[in-house]
Amino acid sequence: RRTPAPLSRHSARPDRQAMGWEQAAVGWREIPRGMSVRKIWFDLSFAPLVGVVGMASFLMGGIIMKHFTGHTDVAFDKKIRMDHNHQGGSEHRIATHNSRLGMLSINKRAFNLFPFTYTPKAEIIDRHRTDK
Repeated sequence: RRTPAPLSRHSARPDRQAMGWEQAAVGWREIPRGMSVRKIWFDLSFAPLVGVVGMASFLMGGIIMKHFTGHTDVAFDKKIRMDHNHQGGSEHRIATHNSRLGMLSINKRAFNLFPFTYTPKAEIIDRHRTDK
């Protein structure tokens, strides 16, 4: 009767010889023949998602930059920080702080973004008034 071969620490099967990773990786191709990295990793259906994430990142980056470079409470300039009341330290910072990237006035006017039409609340109220 034959005694079974001892299990090595590299192999769970007793009939296989222990093999290092260098021998196991011989002839292995990371990218299969006839394929390119673009065919493996890029799918055209993700392009709208990447576009939305890119636009959102750009918009949020602009808002953060506007906040840190234009907010009247954030003062990087030492001359402005030396004043105990630096709220009016720079006219540019006050104007930047008061601007809202046009978002405060967008709901005050009608606009059409196909297939959606937005009508402001004041226009709807005027249209339904009975005293006119």
